[in-house]
Formats: sequence, structure tokens, C-alpha cells
Amino acid sequence: MASTEIISSLRGKVIHKNNQKVEYGDQIAPWTPYNANLHMQGIKVVVKDPMPQKVQKGDAFEDTMLLLEMMKERKQKENKNQKEERIREMAMEKKRKLTEKSNNQYLKLSF
Repeated sequence: MASTEIISSLRGKVIHKNNQKVEYGDQIAPWTPYNANLHMQGIKVVVKDPMPQKVQKGDAFEDTMLLLEMMKERKQKENKNQKEERIREMAMEKKRKLTEKSNNQYLKLSF
């Protein structure tokens, strides 16, 4: 048998398990997780943006001006959208009138 066949056949299988633990000539004790030399490593945490030590309070004037600026920008955006919608409606109305006029001309020429 080739070495790859042996490794794939043994993959995920327990080959040998000691039921008792012997440590440096001590007495034989039954195996438990506590005496099996299982050690938990420390958990490492990466802090990307640490919390600020003290919350910095801004001036109430700055907050008020920020809110007013936000409301002003929102109102300007609404007005711009309404203006664009009115322009679009006027263009559609003009297009409809031109098509009606051109249709009327064809009707007049056909008689």
C-alpha cells in the first residue's frame, strides 16, 4: 500500500487511546480531561477603534446649527425635485400638444 492510501484510510480515526495516565513514575490514575495535559491558550482580541475615555460634549449652538443646516439641505433637495418634476410635466404637455397639432395637420390634409 502506498503512503497516501494509509493516510487517507486513517484520516479522522483514533489509532490508540490511553485509558490511564502515567506521569513521571506517579501512580496510575484514570484518564480525565483535568489530568490530560490539555492547556487553553490565551484569547487574543484585536481592537480596531477603541472606545473614547470621555465623551466629549459639543456646544448646543453647534448642534442647533447642524440641525438647521440638515433641514435646509433637505428642503433644497425637495424643491429641486419638485422643480424637475414640473419641468418634466411641462415638457410632456408640450410634446402632447405638438403631437396633437401634427395629427390635426394630417387629418386636414387627408380631407
